[in-house]
Amino acid sequence: MIEQLKQDVANKFKDHPKRYEHILGVVKTAISLALRYGVDSNKAYIAAIFHDYTKYDTLTFQTSVLSDDLINKYANQPVMYHALSAAAILKSKYGIDDPEILDAISYHVYGRENMTTLDKIILVADKIEPSRTYPLVHSLRQTAQLSLEQTIQSYLTDLKQRLNNDGSQLPKHIDQIILKLGE
Repeated sequence: MIEQLKQDVANKFKDHPKRYEHILGVVKTAISLALRYGVDSNKAYIAAIFHDYTKYDTLTFQTSVLSDDLINKYANQPVMYHALSAAAILKSKYGIDDPEILDAISYHVYGRENMTTLDKIILVADKIEPSRTYPLVHSLRQTAQLSLEQTIQSYLTDLKQRLNNDGSQLPKHIDQIILKLGE
């Protein structure tokens, strides 16, 4: 199954080499973090290789595989549709129904309250993989070796500040996630 996923992702992104490089970076980082934090590395691999599977698909396609409830819940956050639809396709096309894997894919964009360790690993791996170059990334890579919670809290706080400076806003539940991670 893992080889099939790897091949299908490689084929899907053959015209998007930078995205494929990112995906492979997330895989490498997720496996490293899984080993560090005692999480099943096969689950981390599957979630990481598939986390951006529908990234370049249209919103129409992404929402076509989602329930009306999910579409409505995230109507103001369409960036979430690629994560949610990737999880839906992994389940429907490949028969992977492990909720831990599906949730880690679904919530890798901003996280959620009460994240599992796999959720945290995929979110962090997505933000710190080797091809990422934003100003805070070096510090986050170091922090990730000590605390996934602190890494996510720092990332979301920084993202919130950058978006506020641009006149944009994060979804309201992000403040709750930041608070929960600080407990």
